[in-house]
Amino acid sequence: MNESQPVYQRIIEVIENDIIARVYDADGLIISTNQIAKLYSVNPSTAMKAIAQMTEDGTIYKRPGIGMCVSRGARDRLIESRRAEFFGPALDALYSRARTLGVTVEEIAQSLREREASHD
Repeated sequence: MNESQPVYQRIIEVIENDIIARVYDADGLIISTNQIAKLYSVNPSTAMKAIAQMTEDGTIYKRPGIGMCVSRGARDRLIESRRAEFFGPALDALYSRARTLGVTVEEIAQSLREREASHD
């Protein structure tokens, strides 16, 4: 969790991580705003701000009389978004440094394969 982020964004990140990890499934209930406030020792309005943002983003939706649920396809969208966030800056920096050093894409790929093999 990024401590420089506002608290409500950190709460969003935790819930999104839980969605990605399948703690919460599509159409399944998520933790309530009161539970969020208690768990993270935050003002209920902070918890509500996190929930409102996730609703606006389409990650969750309200089921009247039941609570907030994970939207269908939310996990896949979150993974795709996180992959784009990861690959964009990481690959830009890697590519720039590789060009400066004369490292080829094939050499990078081979090095990654070797590292993967050593971690299996």
